[in-house]
Amino acid sequence: MKVLVTGATGFVGRYVVKELNSKGYSVGCLVRDVKKAVKVLGEGIKAYKVDFEDKSSLRKAFEEFKPDFLIHLIGILFEDKRHGQTFINVHYLYAKNLYQAAKEYGGIKKVVHMSALGTHKSAPSMYHRTKYMAEEELKKSQLAYTIIRPSLILGPEQKLFWDMWKITKYIRVLALPGGGDYMFQPVDVRDVSCTFVKALEKQDSQGKIYELCGDKRVSFRELLEDVFKEWKRSVLFVPVPKAIMYAGGLLVEKILQPPPFSSDQMLMMWRENVCGLDEDVESHGVKSLCEKDPIPYEESLRWSLEGFRRYLNV
Repeated sequence: MKVLVTGATGFVGRYVVKELNSKGYSVGCLVRDVKKAVKVLGEGIKAYKVDFEDKSSLRKAFEEFKPDFLIHLIGILFEDKRHGQTFINVHYLYAKNLYQAAKEYGGIKKVVHMSALGTHKSAPSMYHRTKYMAEEELKKSQLAYTIIRPSLILGPEQKLFWDMWKITKYIRVLALPGGGDYMFQPVDVRDVSCTFVKALEKQDSQGKIYELCGDKRVSFRELLEDVFKEWKRSVLFVPVPKAIMYAGGLLVEKILQPPPFSSDQMLMMWRENVCGLDEDVESHGVKSLCEKDPIPYEESLRWSLEGFRRYLNV
């Protein structure tokens, strides 16, 4: 069976590709940079250079690779409007073009789509609203689908670790929006990759939305405390109202690319990032799809930070 993957060189993508290869799938990747794909994923990878704003290049890749399944993982946390990297473009228009091309190709048995926990039509952030728009585009495409909504994903490549390492390397003071009481339910990237592959195989996943969470709910402050404890760093946390952080984000994102935080991220904290808040979704995605309990939070964080350390030493 052949699986076409977008976002294959990203944080989650490389684990999904590895999982697919381990299960005997033939994997093709839609990429903007073939050399990067080969460097990240290995010489044996089948990479197709495409422009996600050009449906003809997408159709050509579908016809050349002839996939049975499609996994769509592309997403951004920050906008870079100078290079056209906006939420509306990357989350919605890319998905719209991709699913139209897949429909015209006609051979896709199922699409597994990466969304995000907190996605809702009433969400205040553009990040979540455009994620919702992409979900709706997939639903009306008439393609068979499964939608995955993970909480914060733990793994060595998690951008939060890089940001915190750099920010606190010399200045051991950190501003926490709202005092850092915002809740997450972190999920291990290895569990995430498992769910994407299992969603391809399970017939009863058709038309469903799965939330992915780990076994423990932790506040943003607790998560950072655990990270800094592992690094043996003493950091002073300074509570800052979210409104002030929002205003600061508007300024910072005009100066730094990528910014350490953005105004939209403050809006993303409209409700806790934990499973079970929405109706008509499967709130125990790892258990339902992988038929096992999620990797425990402490184990996942330890593994993630050990891997992150190795990246620092490269």
